Amino acid sequence: MKIDLHVHTTVSSPCSLIDPERAVVVAMAAGLDGICVTEHDEIEGAEVTSALGRKFGFPVFRGIEIYTELGDMLVYGLYRDAPGWKTSFEELLEACRRAGAVIVPAHSCRVTGELERVHGAERADWLLRNVDALETHNGGCTPQGNAAGLELAGRYGLVGTGGSDSHHEFQIGRCFTVFKDSIQSDEALVAALRGGRFRGAYNSGTDGLKENGSCIAFS
Repeated sequence: MKIDLHVHTTVSSPCSLIDPERAVVVAMAAGLDGICVTEHDEIEGAEVTSALGRKFGFPVFRGIEIYTELGDMLVYGLYRDAPGWKTSFEELLEACRRAGAVIVPAHSCRVTGELERVHGAERADWLLRNVDALETHNGGCTPQGNAAGLELAGRYGLVGTGGSDSHHEFQIGRCFTVFKDSIQSDEALVAALRGGRFRGAYNSGTDGLKENGSCIAFS
């Protein structure tokens, strides 16, 4: 099952130009099996697009991208707005543990060594030992940056996710996550992300990149 786990719409992400209904239509046309809307710090866009997905009979899952002092975190299973413009990662971690939600650092490596250089090796190490997966295939990162994310994921035994990080229609599906199992609910998505039976992938129709290139195999 191919799901783009990182999509923004005009509802709650001012930086996006994607109408929520168009997000669904374009994702269906791109051959995806589902998308997850992850607006910046707000859940409303995910709620709106999820309802439109039901109208079209197309799975749209709810997530959120939360800005913390340790970077942007994709969160699945926490269905409320972030409490402020900048959230402490430790506070987010505590909230996610209470809710049973999962945390995936977004665009984890735009360049090699980014996390260690920006936050320091000790803090980066602590972060990576307290997340559930790592976004290794981001449609807005270079192949070199994504390769660095894959290397980092391998070093910490994390499975990689894929998402387009789309803010324009043409970006939808540029990267996605291939799940071994069928997923039809938000709860099933969270369980699948905990289970590790997935991998990040490139869309073979995007910039000549291959779906199975540099991906983590299923366990």
